[in-house]
Amino acid sequence: MKVIYNSTILGVELQAGSADPMYPVENVINEYPRKPFRATGSSATIRVLESGKAEAFALFATNADMVTITSVFVESIVFGTDENGDMLQAGMDENGETIELSDLGDIDEPLEYSYIKQNENNGFIYIEFDVYGLQRTLDITCESVGETLEVGIVDAGQVMRYRTIERESYQETPMDYGVDQELQSGNPYYVDLGCARVIPFYVLMWVNDGEDPAGYDTWWDFYYKYVKALGKTPRTWLLSEGRSSANYGLWGRLEEMPKTAMHGDSHVFVSIKLRELN
Repeated sequence: MKVIYNSTILGVELQAGSADPMYPVENVINEYPRKPFRATGSSATIRVLESGKAEAFALFATNADMVTITSVFVESIVFGTDENGDMLQAGMDENGETIELSDLGDIDEPLEYSYIKQNENNGFIYIEFDVYGLQRTLDITCESVGETLEVGIVDAGQVMRYRTIERESYQETPMDYGVDQELQSGNPYYVDLGCARVIPFYVLMWVNDGEDPAGYDTWWDFYYKYVKALGKTPRTWLLSEGRSSANYGLWGRLEEMPKTAMHGDSHVFVSIKLRELN
């Protein structure tokens, strides 16, 4: 299980295509998939300015049939080599100012992704990145066949990783958030506000001091970096690393604060309830 807890997106702009004035490209970094970016045609390229510290990228609620992601790196100046013989370079921002000194390392090749819509959770993409260290941009080119292109949410940031939820602990309840009332006349009144999943589950987390010997993040990481820092702010969740992301990836928030119960001397069972926002 993984969660992007710390966004590293600095800004977005439309690199190619044009936007519906009522649905600008800035909508992709709000918290509401139902308030998307909408192009005037079937394709567009969104440029995401990113600090270089992202470990993962996610995209939600798009009707695109093909998505291509290309890393665009800023201009660099060579300062010399480190003890391994690798070049030390400094990135330059759009104003020509030095960002930070870093070991450039290898530049990843552009990655291309395509997918088949499987359900109403279509358009979810989760990609892992190496931390780059210098400011970079990601060009997200989306193409839709026969439809006006929409993109709901774009997310990039640092990641916490926990034990994959155990099958017996996973529950799922579709919740209807519509308004359902009976009028004084006796006639029914219903406003469809959508249906979303509420998902309660348990995760076993290390609670002692120091790092988890198994390599996962600890309860204290989750508490200080997510629960205390973000509260009910929605974030990207990948509930299972081994199952279809179309079903187990979601943009969601904590429905209630997590509860813990000791398990032995070094672990706690953490009860988490997520509410999907779609």
